[in-house]
Amino acid sequence: MIGVVAALAVVVILLLVVVGVLTSRLRRVDASAAAAVAAAQADAQTGQRSLEARAADLQRSNAELEQFAYLASHDLQEPLRKVASFTQLLQRRYAGKLDARADQYIEFAVDGATRMQALINDLLAFSRVAQSTPRPSLVSSETALAQARANLAEPIEKSGATIETGHLPLVLAELPLLTAVFQNLLSNALKFSGTAPPKIVVSATRTGAMRQFAVTDFGIGIDAQYAERIFVLFQRLNERSAYPGTGVGLAMCKKIIEYFGGRIWLEATAEGTRFSFTLPGEPDDD
Repeated sequence: MIGVVAALAVVVILLLVVVGVLTSRLRRVDASAAAAVAAAQADAQTGQRSLEARAADLQRSNAELEQFAYLASHDLQEPLRKVASFTQLLQRRYAGKLDARADQYIEFAVDGATRMQALINDLLAFSRVAQSTPRPSLVSSETALAQARANLAEPIEKSGATIETGHLPLVLAELPLLTAVFQNLLSNALKFSGTAPPKIVVSATRTGAMRQFAVTDFGIGIDAQYAERIFVLFQRLNERSAYPGTGVGLAMCKKIIEYFGGRIWLEATAEGTRFSFTLPGEPDDD
C-alpha cells in the first residue's frame, strides 16, 4: 500500500513538473507573441503615420498646383486677349493684301491665339472648381439639363440632334456646376456623333442614397481601353484638326462629380458611348 502511495506521489510530482515546464513555455510563447504583436502594431502605426504624411504632402502639392493653375490662367487672360484681338484685327485689315504665305502666317497666329484662349478659359473653370468649397443643396437636374441645352442651342439645331429625357430627380449639388457637367457630356455627344444626326438619351435611376445618371449617344464611340485616360486633364484621343477641343471637359466633369461625393465612368455599349455618374439624392426620398 505504501508503495502504491509513493508511486502515485511520484506521478503527481512528475505531472506538476511537466505542467510547470509547459506553463513556463506557454508564458514564453505568449510573451514572444505579445512582443511580435506589439512590434507589428508599432510597424503598422509607423507605416500609417508615413502614409498620412505622404497623403498630406500630396494634398498640399495638389492644392499648390491648383492654386498655381488658377493664378496662371487668370493672369494670362488679359495679355492673351490682346494678342487674340490684334491678330484678328491684322487678319481683317490685311487679308488678301499681302502674299499667300503672309495670309497663312496670320491665320496660324489667329488660330493659335483662339485655341489658347479656349484652353485658358477651360483651365480657369477647372481651377475654380478645385479652389471652391462645396456648398451642395437640392437642385433640379431637369433644370440643369435644360440650361445646358439652352447653352448648346446653336450646335443642337445645326446638327439636327434629338435629345430624349425621362424624369430626372433632385440631387445634392450646385446648379451651375451640374449644368457644366451636362453641357460637357452633351457637347461631346454632338461632337463625336459621326455622319448621322446625333441622338442622345439622358436617363436617371435610384441606387440607394445615390441617383445614377446616364448620358448615351450613338456616335463613333470610345474604346474601353481608354476608359480611365479620357478623364485625365489635357488628354485627347483624336486629332485636333478633326475634333476641336482642349482636353479639359471630362476632367472637369470628374472633378465636379467627385466634388459632390459621386463618381463618373465610361460604360461599354454595343454602339456609341454612355457616360454614367452618380450624385447624392434627396434625403429620405421614397
